[in-house]
Amino acid sequence: MRSDLLTAVMGNRSRDWHVVILPFTLAHSAILIILGFGGAGLADSGVQLALAAMSVLGSLWIVIAFDGAIADLAAGMKDMDEEMASSHIGRNFAKAPFAAFRILNVAIVALIVIAELMAIY
Repeated sequence: MRSDLLTAVMGNRSRDWHVVILPFTLAHSAILIILGFGGAGLADSGVQLALAAMSVLGSLWIVIAFDGAIADLAAGMKDMDEEMASSHIGRNFAKAPFAAFRILNVAIVALIVIAELMAIY
């Protein structure tokens, strides 16, 4: 793959990752605020279901988005030309533990969801 095309694709995938962080953070912050200040309204099963659905489905969305971006970045590392691969940033990029990043992505989001579901129910 041409270096300029690879750089553009990798930049777009990393931006995809950055774009979903804000909605994820805001949604889970809103859930935490509702849980903290919701009072008696949280006893309603409809409110609980809505919060649980947002927590689970929003988190599933983020896991899929992050995992795809991480997988594409790992694949991009394999497509680097010799000049890019031998640069300092290329060598550093080649050492990145993408499999661990993918596992941590699922684990961290799962722990957030579990904590929220425990607080909801």
